[in-house]
Amino acid sequence: MIKLDVLKYKKFAFIFSLLFIVIGIVVFIVAGGFNKGIDFGSGYSETFQIAPLGFSMSYTGKRSATLSVSDNTLVLQFRDADGVEDHKFPSTEYPKSGDVAAALSSLGLNVTLADSGLSTENLVSGFGYPSTLSSTPHRVNFSTPEVDVTIEDVREAVSNLKGAKVQTVGDKNKAQFQVRIVLDEGEGQEEAGEKVESALSSYFGGEKLVVLQSNYVGPKFSASLLRSSLLAVLIAFVLILLYISIRFRLAYALSSIIALIHDVLMMLSFVVIFRLEVSGTTIAAVLTIIGYSLNNTIVIFDRVRENIKNNKGAVVYDMVSLSVRQSFTRTFITTLTTLFAIVPLAIFGSGDIKLFAINLIWGLVIGAYSSSFIAPCLVMLFHKFFPIDKIKEKKEEEEYSLVD
Repeated sequence: MIKLDVLKYKKFAFIFSLLFIVIGIVVFIVAGGFNKGIDFGSGYSETFQIAPLGFSMSYTGKRSATLSVSDNTLVLQFRDADGVEDHKFPSTEYPKSGDVAAALSSLGLNVTLADSGLSTENLVSGFGYPSTLSSTPHRVNFSTPEVDVTIEDVREAVSNLKGAKVQTVGDKNKAQFQVRIVLDEGEGQEEAGEKVESALSSYFGGEKLVVLQSNYVGPKFSASLLRSSLLAVLIAFVLILLYISIRFRLAYALSSIIALIHDVLMMLSFVVIFRLEVSGTTIAAVLTIIGYSLNNTIVIFDRVRENIKNNKGAVVYDMVSLSVRQSFTRTFITTLTTLFAIVPLAIFGSGDIKLFAINLIWGLVIGAYSSSFIAPCLVMLFHKFFPIDKIKEKKEEEEYSLVD
């Protein structure tokens, strides 16, 4: 068992936490608030890929023609009153873009070949699939490692868009990026999408731009989501207070709630100081840490209660300190093993997963710190007003009767 009296370091723990939260508040004021994502600040995001054009096609026949992609296989489907006719072009049989283009042309499609040497194993399945073919040309693109597009190039392309933010997504060798912009007053999804695609097309060329996904969050929805998220956190706190008050005592409940508020403030201060984006994943990380930290805290408090029960007449200070030492190894190992699973996501992940992992790493560390240092110190503080030792309560009642 680790020989550590955490209660001796309560001043250092309180000063560290207070200082970090104050720094977070100062940065919040100076920076003008949180770095809100489109979840909580209305906006438009588009995930896209820059990939060479293999060929384009159009169809003016009487039948309905649909083009789709499945497992590196291009599938052409004709429909009419007589039924359905499928034509599949797997990469194993049609290894190059020129091979597929020739096969499609033989079926009556108007095909314009741009590059015949692209590998069909790198066929890009974009936002436009499945696509109903018409007289308007449909582009078929193929990714290639030779595409030299950096995140700096994308930032330059969208530099004139309001609040534009760019990040790399997916495989770095496939030139996949995500752009997020802030909406202008009254701007809708269609207008925002056209603005982003126009900026990217003029810089990289429209034939190379493949839209993979788009998301739009209006101002009313973002405000509603923010209210719902805050309400979820508030309800969690109220339920936790009721649960611990019933299972333990008021001193434990107050200590747990304040420790959890401390965890949330430390998390938000971290997000503000390092200008991380606040989105739905941030709220998910906060709620996850609340549950994780509370579990550690309850384990320690349960040990405190058992030690006081089994060592009648012992000094509460010694029992609290002993309980933390007995639980410290468990808390450390639990936190470390969880970090083993989360750290790789922060290193190798991207987008919201990476952001969630970064928030969770800090939250895990702070949760272990607060349950082992902050919560026990708070219990000793509230013990003076709401005793957790029945023997002390009885003695105080007797002393009070003697005074009367």
